[in-house]
Formats: sequence, C-alpha cells, structure tokens
Amino acid sequence: MSSSIIRLVERDLERPNFGPEPADFAIEGEPIETTHEYYANAGHTSGVWECSPGRMREEQGEDEFCTIISGKVGLIDNVDEREEIFVAGDSFFLPKGSNLTWVVYETVRKFYMTAE
Repeated sequence: MSSSIIRLVERDLERPNFGPEPADFAIEGEPIETTHEYYANAGHTSGVWECSPGRMREEQGEDEFCTIISGKVGLIDNVDEREEIFVAGDSFFLPKGSNLTWVVYETVRKFYMTAE
C-alpha cells in the first residue's frame, strides 16, 4: 500500500484496532462500536466505523465527514431537535462543536475523516 494513497475497505472491521466496546456517551440501549482506523496524524484521522443500535449524545470534538456504507442512522440536532436520517450511499459533514444525538436504528457502518 502506498503511504500517499490509503484505501478504506469495509471488511477491515473484521480486524479492528479499536473495539468492539460499549459506545461512548450511550444514553439508550447498549450500542457497541468497532473501528478500524487507517490514519491518525496531526489532528486528522480516517477509518471505517460500525455501531449497533442505540442512542449516543455527543458534542462534536472535531470536524467530520462521513459516508454511510450500510445500516440506518439518525442525527438529531440537540439545539433545534431536527433529525436527519442517513442510509447507505448518503454522506454528511458535522462541524466541530455540533451538539448531536446519534440514533442508530440499524447497525450502521461508515467511512469517516476527521480534522481538528
């Protein structure tokens, strides 16, 4: 693999470098998250993430871009209580400081990239 080009592959969740473990900030259910992180340097990360059904409340600690691979997740903006639903093929951006509730309706997998 080239160090200049990093291919993100869904099946790498079979050999995670984080988890499976209880999801941080769970407020409902017992969501379990698993991550295969490919890159972490100077406040930037990228990888593939999976989480089982449940709810997690979180203030976004960095900017994040995601593409859903499978499953169904809702993101509730805790300020205006508006919910957006995302399924396979959908992409979204979360600015640092966003106050959100993640609602995993069906086990979800996503590719992500974060930047502080």
